[in-house]
Amino acid sequence: MNPVFARLLRVWMILLFTLLVAQFALAGFGVGYGGGVGDGFRLHFLNGDVLLYGYAAAILLALAARPGARIVWLIGLGTFMVLLQHVMGLLSVPGTLWGQSLFLVHALNGLALIFLTFRINLLVRNRLRERALV
Repeated sequence: MNPVFARLLRVWMILLFTLLVAQFALAGFGVGYGGGVGDGFRLHFLNGDVLLYGYAAAILLALAARPGARIVWLIGLGTFMVLLQHVMGLLSVPGTLWGQSLFLVHALNGLALIFLTFRINLLVRNRLRERALV
C-alpha cells in the first residue's frame, strides 16, 4: 500500500462525503424553490456532475494507493451508483407514478451512497492504522 496516496484517498472520500451531504441540502432547496425541475435544481445538477467526476477520480486514487481489492471495488460500486443517479434523474417524469417512484429510489440510492462513502473512508483509515502498527 502506498501511504501517501492512501491518505490522499481518505481526504478525497471525506470531500465526496461532504459533497453528498450537500447534495441532499441542494435537493431540498430545489424542492422549496418551486418543486419543478428548473432553476432551483441547477446547483443540485452541477454538484451531481462534480460527484460523478470525483468518484471516477477516486477510482484512480484507489488504484494508485493499492489499499486492497475490496476498497477499490467499493469505490467502483459508488461510481456506478452515482451514474445510476444521473440515469434515474434523466428517466423520471415529474408528476407521474413512474416519475415519483423513480425519485423515491433516487433518494434512497443517495442515502446508500452517503453510507457507502462513509464506510469506504473508515476502511481506508483502518488500513492506514494497520500499516502504522506493523
